[in-house]
Amino acid sequence: MTTTTPETEPTQPAPSSNDVASFRLVLKNRNFLLLWLAQLISLTVLNAANFGLIVLVNDITHSVVMAGIAIIAFTLPALPFSAVAGVVVDHLHKRLVLWISNVLRAVTVLLMVVSLLANHTNLWPLYVLTFVTSLIGQFFIPAEGASIPLLVGEHELVPALSLFNITTTLSQAIGFLLLGGIVARAFPPFTLQVASLTLHVQSIDMLFVMVALLYLVCAVLILCIPTRALDEEHPNQDRYSGTEAGQTLKKVWFEIVEGWRYVRSDRILFFSVVQLSVVGNIMLLIGELAGTVVQQVLHHPAADMALILAPAAIGLVGASIIMPRITALVGKVRLTGAGFIMLAVGFTLLPVTQKLASYLYGEMGASSPLLLWTTMLLVFLLGLATACINIPTQTMMQEHASEEVRGRVLSLQFMMYNTGSIPILLFAGFFAQFIGLNWLIFLVSASLLLFCWWGMWYVGRDK
Repeated sequence: MTTTTPETEPTQPAPSSNDVASFRLVLKNRNFLLLWLAQLISLTVLNAANFGLIVLVNDITHSVVMAGIAIIAFTLPALPFSAVAGVVVDHLHKRLVLWISNVLRAVTVLLMVVSLLANHTNLWPLYVLTFVTSLIGQFFIPAEGASIPLLVGEHELVPALSLFNITTTLSQAIGFLLLGGIVARAFPPFTLQVASLTLHVQSIDMLFVMVALLYLVCAVLILCIPTRALDEEHPNQDRYSGTEAGQTLKKVWFEIVEGWRYVRSDRILFFSVVQLSVVGNIMLLIGELAGTVVQQVLHHPAADMALILAPAAIGLVGASIIMPRITALVGKVRLTGAGFIMLAVGFTLLPVTQKLASYLYGEMGASSPLLLWTTMLLVFLLGLATACINIPTQTMMQEHASEEVRGRVLSLQFMMYNTGSIPILLFAGFFAQFIGLNWLIFLVSASLLLFCWWGMWYVGRDK
């Protein structure tokens, strides 16, 4: 989750109501509005599809390890391909990349539907198609980011980038926590007769159909943007040979190393990059464990994961609205520390409330209203705590990254986040599978407190 702010001193006051007026101004730009709508829809359905995959895995396997593999399938492509995709996009017309990537993702999602109709229990084709869908998305993301400055004026660039990054947060909350569950419940299973072929269509199948159709809507939105609006005079658009491509990749690696050195030279910036990567992996971990918690602790079907996690979306979005004012009062670093403590406390109380419900209600504890409502309250706390970490940390990262290297800093943070996600998800899956879910939750809580202590010590060395 990201927010973008102008480059300012860390002590500058939080954004005022003028920012809202700036958002309205850029949204009056028709071409920008089309691009923004395409971003909002595509990211929302991407997260909804990821939700559907996790629900399927939990329903079929009841395995935290397999849920972790599902999450790795849609996060792994960013690790080796994000930097390379950025180089390729620089040599292509942005409008072409944007609409073709949406069409191709619609095709891969429809292939998921075909695979499910053929064999609803075979997950490996879904893993492969999810990987390919995410790989295609690696080209959409840099093309989209590079298109924004072509559609808005220099004075509108900051609010435009801020709006895009805010909707990234909203798309995660709406797509993963709300939309996936709502669509799955709105379409009960039914049987479809096609000639002599009988198709048993499940609720999750209809979710993937909707995702594919909305990807096509995004492609249409991009095609509504005139080609000339995304024309740019740039030497990278010229044809290049294989030797030039190799030199370009070497340059990419050099710039990555240079960006790392820049990040390490600024203590606050390094702290922000690492902290964002950590909290991003915590969110992935919540997604990995959510289905297991709903099934094993609350004794609900995995599809109810959206209903249980809806309070997290409310806490996340609600806190995001008032976060600038809270940040101005508390301070960015202190607020992130408080957020990590809230996360640790919230995680720790999850198994505690489970034991309390079992003590009060006996064998009926798992289905008791006390456990359900307490879990929803704690998940709301986790969403609130995540906003307390993400938004101030993103602000610090933007403040301390100069315009010349900001793209490299963001790419470095994204690569660090994805690099850490794979071992964390696999370790957590095996730990929960063979040691126990509650012990894993206690381990995560202790790790959060240790990281909070390190962050306060590391940043405090500058004082």
